[in-house]
Order: sequence, then C-alpha cells, then structure tokens
Amino acid sequence: MEELEFIHHLESNIKRYYESKVIITPFLDEHYGALLEDIANKNGVIYYKDGGIINSERNRYILSLFDVNKSDFKINIYKVKYNKKYYDISHRNILGSLMSLGIKRECIGDIIVDDDIYIAITEEISSFIEAEFKYVGKAPIELELYKGVVEATIKYDEKKDFVTSLRLDLIVSTITNISRSKSQEILQNKDVMVNYIINQNPSYQIKDNDIISVRHYGKYKIELTDSVSRSGKYLIKILKRV
Repeated sequence: MEELEFIHHLESNIKRYYESKVIITPFLDEHYGALLEDIANKNGVIYYKDGGIINSERNRYILSLFDVNKSDFKINIYKVKYNKKYYDISHRNILGSLMSLGIKRECIGDIIVDDDIYIAITEEISSFIEAEFKYVGKAPIELELYKGVVEATIKYDEKKDFVTSLRLDLIVSTITNISRSKSQEILQNKDVMVNYIINQNPSYQIKDNDIISVRHYGKYKIELTDSVSRSGKYLIKILKRV
C-alpha cells in the first residue's frame, strides 16, 4: 500500500473509530506504524500496539475507545523446527518461502533467526500456515505454536564523533561518511527518515535518542552527550543497528 493510500484508509478507519468501532490493522512496519501514531495523536485517537515479540519491528495496531487484551491482537507465534545438522535457514529464506505461498507481507510480523527460529503470524491465516508451510527452500520444517515469551535482541555497533552542529544534513554526513552535499541530496530524494518519518529538512535539529534511517546505509540511534570540545564541537554517540 502506498503512503497516500494508507493515510486515506486510516482516516476512514478513524471515522469508524469515533462510531465506537474497534479497528485492528495488519502488521505495520516501523514507518507505517509511526505514520499511524502521528495521525492518531493529532486526532486524539487511542491506539494500542503489539507485535507478539518483545522489541518487535512490525506491529499490529488496535484503535479502540475500549480497553484491549493481548489476545485481541490475534497474533500467533510459531517456532520453526528443522534439522540444523543438514540445513542452514536465513531470514530471507523463511520470508521468501512464506511469500511463495501467496501470503501477503502484512500478514507476517517479525521473523527471529537465532539459536531458534520464531515467526509472528496473524491469527487469521494461521490455519493456512499450519497446513501449507512445510518447507523452507529444500529444508523440511515443522511448526510448533509457541506460548512462551520471545524477545528480539537489538545489537548496535557503537562509535563516538564530534560534530559542529546537530543539523540533520551534518549528522547524516557524519554517520554515513558521505559529503555534506551528498547528504542533502539524499534528504531531498526522501531517502532519510527520522523516527521512521521521512524528513527532507536539512536544518532539522537532532534530539537525544532520535532514530535516523538512511536508505542503503542503515539505521542509527543518536545519543547526545554533555561533552563539548575546546573548539565548540559536540560529542555524540552513534549506535548503528546490526
């Protein structure tokens, strides 16, 4: 769904919300989730979110005038069992195999590939998944409906740097190691998001804990410190998501 179409659809759902209807979304990525939260906050709409997994990047949202329970999000978590001795399964393998079954991306939440593999799925398609999802590539798999707690581990590469200002174009230039003019160019191309919302303003002042996503370069969390060099430069901590 394109951004404008998403906004129009959300505005329609907000009207239904004020008619005391309960609205549940499919899984939204961080960008569309941030858009929903921004529009909901501006319209005084109460929302709840859950991805079924702690620290999830993809979440379902419920717009409701009433309290909700975790079960209302209709998310099932599956543990993927396979023979680790003979097969190596990646996030891309799993997503590709699910999509090849004709499943829409919005029905799939986070996919955690670590010592064990977990997948968040909308409850609405769980019966289909259980019946049809038998292979990841050539690897035969079994699905176990998992009732325990799953947490996505967030890892960062950390470094520190001095900057002359907290302007967005300068910070983008610093974290990606590109020229200031190049950073302004990618800003204008809508390739930079701050807190998951597209930001084209080169003079935007970065705040503590802002998340900057730069297409083709990655996702960064910026932490401000109280340290200032003798020449007046600010020391910032740059945490790159890995």
